[in-house]
Amino acid sequence: MDNNKKILYSTSDEQVQKLKSKKLIFEDENFAKNQLAEYGYYNIINSYKAPYMTTTDGNKEYISGTSFEQIYSLFTLDHNLRNSIMSAMLDFEEHLRAATAEVIARNWGTDHNEYLKWEHYRDRSVVKERFSLRGILGTLRQNIMSGKDPIKYYRENYGIVPPWILFKGTYFSTLINLIRLFKSDQKKELIQIMYNLDEEASSSPIVIRLFSETLFMCLDFRNRAAHGGRIYNFEPRDTAFLLNNSDLQNYFLDLNVWQNSRGVAQLLALLSCFTYLNPYTTIDSSLSEEINRHLSVYPQDKVIIENFIGMELTVKKVIWISPKTRKFHTNPNCSGMKNYIKITYDETSFDINQFEPCKKCCKDFL
Repeated sequence: MDNNKKILYSTSDEQVQKLKSKKLIFEDENFAKNQLAEYGYYNIINSYKAPYMTTTDGNKEYISGTSFEQIYSLFTLDHNLRNSIMSAMLDFEEHLRAATAEVIARNWGTDHNEYLKWEHYRDRSVVKERFSLRGILGTLRQNIMSGKDPIKYYRENYGIVPPWILFKGTYFSTLINLIRLFKSDQKKELIQIMYNLDEEASSSPIVIRLFSETLFMCLDFRNRAAHGGRIYNFEPRDTAFLLNNSDLQNYFLDLNVWQNSRGVAQLLALLSCFTYLNPYTTIDSSLSEEINRHLSVYPQDKVIIENFIGMELTVKKVIWISPKTRKFHTNPNCSGMKNYIKITYDETSFDINQFEPCKKCCKDFL
């Protein structure tokens, strides 16, 4: 560690000059300065420069031809993907809370004094005490005494807090670890709801393992997204052993297409197995849209993204048109364009001949 090395404040103008010294190209310096000021140098450059760096004579510099706009486009891809994952995970949490409350109420009723009894669950050894049966039940009993509605309202007006109300004030991690402590019959019921499988399939050890791995992967991605971490190359845990399991493919026929997937693609594979598909659709739509947008402008990045998600990509060309100027662009940031319309080029209803290609960003389009 070099204790003499200092971290100094720099303006966006100074940041641009620093990047230029490392051979980074700028198509629009004003755009770059605005984005650096808005999102920060670290969030854009330090977080997304790695695929574009090389070492020459011991000095790190950008690969020839790399532009700020290219790095910013990858940052935008990840930013939008992160937002979609956060939205999808909140949706999934709500569904899981309802399904878990259904199983608990069906088995032990709506009185928390009954359904939070020790004997309804199984204790398991854990690394962290708060995720033990004692820790989980203790946390839920503390939540019962919450001063916030609707828990407070039900406690004061009905003398009980039903599980579907209690879970509204429960962390996702607490809910998942409570499910982990379910006994076999209750876990089987929950799996039947989540996957729409018969009783025999829901009792299969490999399906139970699939359910557990999926919940904890969802938690990993949710926490990563909530704290602003990179998503496109995030690999929290490897579930390839599940995706390649022939017994599991007997229950979920489409899993074989995901066999080599990693990271967010593995998350999609696991979410695709559930009956409730909204979370899967939300992430899949965002990922497809962002990959098409980015690779329409920077097709050379196709291999980079394929390596991170472990899947071959099929890219549709995307263009942005400006009704005011009657031009179309392959780069949405070109020329400070505003109020543009995004078009997938293979749409049969769109006649590209009605628009003039931008000379700056459409050189290699057609």
